[in-house]
Amino acid sequence: MSKPWEAHYDPWFRSTMDYPDLTMYELVARAARRFPAYPALTFMGKHISYEELLDQIDRAAACLRKIGFKTGDVITICLPNVPHAVVIFYAVNRIGGICNMVHPLTTAEEMSHYIRTTRSDYLLVLDAMLEKHLEILPESRIRRTIVCSLMDYLSFGLKIGFFVTKGRKIAATPKHPRYLNWRDFMDLAPADPGYRREVDAHGCAVYLHSGGTTGTPKTIMLSSYNFNVLAIQGPQLVGITNADQPDYDPVGMSMITILPLFHGFGLCMGLHTMLVNGLCAILIPQFSPKVLAEAIIKERPSFIAAVPTLYEGLLQSTELRKADLSCLKAVFCGGDSLPKDLKSRVDAFIKQQNGSCTLREGYGLTETVTVCTVNPMLDTRGNSIGLPLADVLMKVVIPGTYDEVEPGQDGEFCVHAPTVMLGYLDDPEATAETVRQHPDGLNWVHTGDYGNMDQDGFFHFKQRMKRILKVSGVSVFPSQIEDAATALPGVRMACAIGVPHPYKMKVVKLFVVPEPGVTDLEKLAQQITQHFEETVITYAVPREIEFCADLPRTKVGKIDFVALERIEMEKQAELKDQTTA
Repeated sequence: MSKPWEAHYDPWFRSTMDYPDLTMYELVARAARRFPAYPALTFMGKHISYEELLDQIDRAAACLRKIGFKTGDVITICLPNVPHAVVIFYAVNRIGGICNMVHPLTTAEEMSHYIRTTRSDYLLVLDAMLEKHLEILPESRIRRTIVCSLMDYLSFGLKIGFFVTKGRKIAATPKHPRYLNWRDFMDLAPADPGYRREVDAHGCAVYLHSGGTTGTPKTIMLSSYNFNVLAIQGPQLVGITNADQPDYDPVGMSMITILPLFHGFGLCMGLHTMLVNGLCAILIPQFSPKVLAEAIIKERPSFIAAVPTLYEGLLQSTELRKADLSCLKAVFCGGDSLPKDLKSRVDAFIKQQNGSCTLREGYGLTETVTVCTVNPMLDTRGNSIGLPLADVLMKVVIPGTYDEVEPGQDGEFCVHAPTVMLGYLDDPEATAETVRQHPDGLNWVHTGDYGNMDQDGFFHFKQRMKRILKVSGVSVFPSQIEDAATALPGVRMACAIGVPHPYKMKVVKLFVVPEPGVTDLEKLAQQITQHFEETVITYAVPREIEFCADLPRTKVGKIDFVALERIEMEKQAELKDQTTA
């Protein structure tokens, strides 16, 4: 097929690359042997060298074996961006196990679901989050829970400060053989007994959770090879041309890793790509513009990857207005659509603070780990998600067909790449619906995303065909919210949509048709809100509830959420006009 985008590649972009047949552990171990003294991780001002990190990974692997973890086992990692998550992630990969990555704010109900559906026998969790899971864990299949504390990796001074302000309020780990504190866990086994490969690079290594291409929650199976392809492609995105050459030296280069490790973007681009290429990943455990601004000022990173919400917050930072941003070599935005005016404001802000780069938007989906396209450094175009990466093929087809449309014509994005998932866990039907073989003999991911490709090969995203909301870059599923709402007493029908928010980009609004006879709507609204606050992740809690006598329907009788979205947009536009007037 034609690849018009290759004519617009930056000089350091390649159309194809070589990908080693190694596991993620093996690739990171190779980098550690090459750059032993370079910082691999920075956490709260403390640096961990590549040599130290590899030693901890190898020790953790031995300790995992000591508690019974074996090849093919699954561990659920429920942590923010902290060193423990990195160490266990690669230790499990060394053994040939599978890491099930979940949000640290996961509720007990959701945790029970994740443990059951992924058949996890081990759990890694933050001490501050353990208490809410204590009731469900004894009834689950979890054999051992490793409890982590931020203090495990803090300097002496910060450790004292953290304990006084927060640490002393955290409940102690239960005294039961089922639970192990991190430090005790890491003392279980002697040093590395020697490495032996347990699985190849193409076996399942990671479970990530997403909305699939239909908006229904799915568990996506990914391999070491999937992750390694993007890690090898990574240097070309930031202008590094010689990462595979003997004279390559990444000294001083670092990236702010604030995008969460349970998300493909944060895990692969923010962490794995950095460690494979000898750079430093600056772990930010709190998803906050204030914390991000402080890290930028203190650490002076080379690269930032974030979602629109965080960039919007950065622009409000008074501290950052005094900072010198000349350290930045590349700044990326993903995880959600980038508003054109936000890009313009960020670009102006970086320039004002002595920076020379611009905000570059990309596009990806968890079914391909993360990024498939990105705007090139020398030819960044507004309203475009950029050009396909090396060895990535993309096309636009008429929805519901394999027929490719002409440049400029809208249709569904399809992707063929070496990063395509192994499939959805225990769902072969959904896998076959998403990854389909076209007449060209290639397997293509039907993304459920709508847009076009222009004559130059730049892709332009228009909207999501799949019904899924992004709240601060986190996937939220309207169907789950509606199912939970209609199960509550007093609720006859419900429909959830996303509405604009000045900081989070979108929040959930829930339209509710009450049962006949329900008159105290304020009480019902309180009951609905309380239920969601107790059972779902905070991003999915409806921030607005509107009661109505009925909901609009499509011609086939389904609730017409598109009509509600249109009505809400009209309300917002009218409100904006009134404010302007």
